[in-house]
Amino acid sequence: MKAKLAVGILIMFLASMAAGCAGQSKELLGENYKTMSNDRLLEYFYQLNDEIEKQEKQTGPSFGIGLGGFGGGRTAVGGGVGVGTGGTAYTADDLRQRRIEVRMEMKKRNINP
Repeated sequence: MKAKLAVGILIMFLASMAAGCAGQSKELLGENYKTMSNDRLLEYFYQLNDEIEKQEKQTGPSFGIGLGGFGGGRTAVGGGVGVGTGGTAYTADDLRQRRIEVRMEMKKRNINP
């Protein structure tokens, strides 16, 4: 009973962390880069780079079960379950596409990162 509660709490915690990352991506993709000042556009470009890096470091959902045993004079059996969540509503590909668009806008304005 306690193990199920602990696993449930862990799943909710990991899901809330993934949702926080999705929020940052959604916020970045919701901005209108065409109306930004040159300085803000450059800052935005680097924010996109940072978010892409974060997205790439995240892993997808995972579930694992492990069982082990030890034979001989004494017998011992152990087991474990691991659950992880990952991925977000926006992928690094969405952010990369926006970065390309921003880079093209920067080129029009003669801004070099």
